[in-house]
Amino acid sequence: MKILQNISDRMNILDRHPRRCMWSVTAFAVIYYLLVSLQGIDFADEGFSLTFYQNIYTHPADVEYLFLYYLTGLIGGAWELLMGWLGTYGYRILFALTSGGIVLTTFAILKPYFRTSTIVIGTLASILWPGLCLYYFNHDCLTILLFLLTIYAMMQGLQEKKAAWYVMGFILIINSFTRLPNIALCLLILVPLIEANQSGNYYKAGQNIMRIVAGMIIGSLLMLLIMYLLRHLDLWLSSVVSLLVMSGDSSDTHGIKNLIGSYSYTYKAIFTSTLYGVLVCFTYIIATEHIKIKGNKLIVGIICIALFYMLLERNIYAMWGAVTSAAIIYAFINRKDGNNLILALSALVALIVIPLGGDSYANICNSCMWLGMPMLIDLIRRPIKCNINIDDYHNCNYRFTIDNTVSRDIHIITATAFILYVATHSVCYFDNGSRMLKTHRPQIATVATTYTSQERARLIDQITTVTLKHRMPGNYLLVFDNAPMLHYLTGMQPYLGSPWSTFWGTEMFKQQLFNAEHSSRQLPLIAIPRFFYQDLSKTDYLNAIEHPELHKKALLLVDFIERNGYYEVYRDEYIILLKVPQ
Repeated sequence: MKILQNISDRMNILDRHPRRCMWSVTAFAVIYYLLVSLQGIDFADEGFSLTFYQNIYTHPADVEYLFLYYLTGLIGGAWELLMGWLGTYGYRILFALTSGGIVLTTFAILKPYFRTSTIVIGTLASILWPGLCLYYFNHDCLTILLFLLTIYAMMQGLQEKKAAWYVMGFILIINSFTRLPNIALCLLILVPLIEANQSGNYYKAGQNIMRIVAGMIIGSLLMLLIMYLLRHLDLWLSSVVSLLVMSGDSSDTHGIKNLIGSYSYTYKAIFTSTLYGVLVCFTYIIATEHIKIKGNKLIVGIICIALFYMLLERNIYAMWGAVTSAAIIYAFINRKDGNNLILALSALVALIVIPLGGDSYANICNSCMWLGMPMLIDLIRRPIKCNINIDDYHNCNYRFTIDNTVSRDIHIITATAFILYVATHSVCYFDNGSRMLKTHRPQIATVATTYTSQERARLIDQITTVTLKHRMPGNYLLVFDNAPMLHYLTGMQPYLGSPWSTFWGTEMFKQQLFNAEHSSRQLPLIAIPRFFYQDLSKTDYLNAIEHPELHKKALLLVDFIERNGYYEVYRDEYIILLKVPQ
């Protein structure tokens, strides 16, 4: 009890120093991300993004598909021009700085509505939650920063600052250029109507909506002007059209139809994970209230810690479900308080809308917790005392009591499980293996400036050397399939408008091959990786049984190889290279 009292006293001290807490947590976020991101090299998603930044200003047509993330590319490309000498770690630095901005904005939004200690705990939990450990600058982190800036402007607008509504609309539409599915965030344009529903002033709501629309128009015109001046407008329009075309192709991974269809599993996982967590809590309450033996609380507590750990271990949706549930409950209990209600609904928009358009919620849901997590902490910290009485058919009465002691125990159990999970799951994204073994940095591939395992470092040096040795006139490279990082490591341009060529569905892949082959560009060097990007295990991407989803594209590639007279120039356990006679 004395320890718990000391913790409570510490929390009260935090509440008296909001500004110091804000800057301390921000500094912690930046330093933490700078340290943990020193390790890990990802052949997949990171290579996909970094190739975009490397080419957007110099060879924009060769990364056309990635124009769906246009604003992200503009910022990443500018960073490449200014800080490209830092290599892969440079984008980890940019991510850390972006995350610092996220923490500052979160504090600015929540400060009028929550205790400082609640915001501190909530933001620290969001920082430490490992998720999938995407610790490099990408469209996900930029989306969250711009979303939070939108909410900050919106909350300022609710404080009768009219100019803030223009800023809100401007940032809102700018964010859709960060990642095209963010256009769904335009739901926030309805916020003035929610305010009017409580105040009754619908005329003022109409004026504010018009201000938001005006800001959106200004933002759209600015982005289109930038595209026009950089001669990117046609490429952006083409990328948008290609997304719509791909939606009818059952083999693609990013078409609209397939993305929407993937969410049935996601919602089921979220629901079952949330229900699992509630049942664990009730297990503790029932066991400690109705089983009176010495040491019962400790035994049951350890069992519940294991159960919560297993829940978090099962999938990322458990935390997403908990935070989403908290936002819904917070909205319900504040349904008559305009600003708190709008804040809760904004958290729900982040949690539900922003993940749309990704491969799955797992890729981004940990990034959407910044508003919802403090709400969860706030609800947990509230005193709980209630009795639940249930009568059965035999008129027997069962009474379950939840009081401050029980709720405090559940807090300790969940916090312990959370800390254990964080301690054991701080891994490197798509770079499997113990962090203790990631002490090697590639020497030949100078742009690979983070540390990894000895095997991965050797692989990077090896494939970079042989690929550059066989570089063909035109500097084009076609990687089939999961190693888009090879473009960034070698500085060679993607041949099919995307560094991850198989992102195209089968029909689009066929069309892209046809268009490239009949254009003025020279034929590419073809690289066929022989390893799985996550753990470097051996694989054959041309094998129909091993990779049935790639079979049709593999046949198209083989036909392209035979039609143009390609021959094999290099083969080892990691890669096959093919080129045409010069």
